[in-house]
Amino acid sequence: MTAVEAKLFLRDPGAPATVLGIPLALILVFGLIPGMKDPSAQFGGQSPLSTLIAPMAVAIVIAMLAVTLFPAALAGYREKGVLKRLSASPVPPARLLAAQLIVNLVAAVVVILLVVGVGRIALGMALPKNPGGFALSVALGAAALFSVGLLVAALAPTARAANGIGALVFFPMLALGGVWVPKEQLPVFLQHVADVLPLGATINALRETAAGHAPELLQLGSMAAVTVVCSVLAARFFRWE
Repeated sequence: MTAVEAKLFLRDPGAPATVLGIPLALILVFGLIPGMKDPSAQFGGQSPLSTLIAPMAVAIVIAMLAVTLFPAALAGYREKGVLKRLSASPVPPARLLAAQLIVNLVAAVVVILLVVGVGRIALGMALPKNPGGFALSVALGAAALFSVGLLVAALAPTARAANGIGALVFFPMLALGGVWVPKEQLPVFLQHVADVLPLGATINALRETAAGHAPELLQLGSMAAVTVVCSVLAARFFRWE
């Protein structure tokens, strides 16, 4: 079933192009701007490309998959009656859910490796100074954001509704999470908000680890808490029909 879901994902040219194109465009466009690859005192002696743009690209690809594409696919299956038919077959619907998660997580890993690889090979971008913390932040961020997506899928009756709810969740997190405006330039109160929102916590934890620091406990704790709360709520409200 995972192979079938992967083929369906790749058969829709819009999804792979969007998931791959936006993060790579961020890296390439900003990488060509003079000064973005140079060490900056504002970024602790690191380059803005490796400590701001790359973490942003990684977090955005996870969020796009988790909050928009993943719930829309599941809600679409519910709308078309696929989940209901599966529930009456020997194949449990949960297997479809697992296949969707695997396909989206593999897509996220592939794009993240491409972002880091292209940035390193084509632009000379520095690799994360704290690779273990970077990997932990990616894992916790993915868990938090996909749990949000699962909750959206649990509540949305149709794919169109899932797209609408996903957009309502995704764009405010972009604005308040430190994507449109770096966290340091936000008011103090909003800096804490950025570290609590799942997308903001992911970006800011990735930024810390890319610069060689440890992620803040608030960022790790908020990602873990969002994962638990949204997973419990999704399990409570998810319906196969």
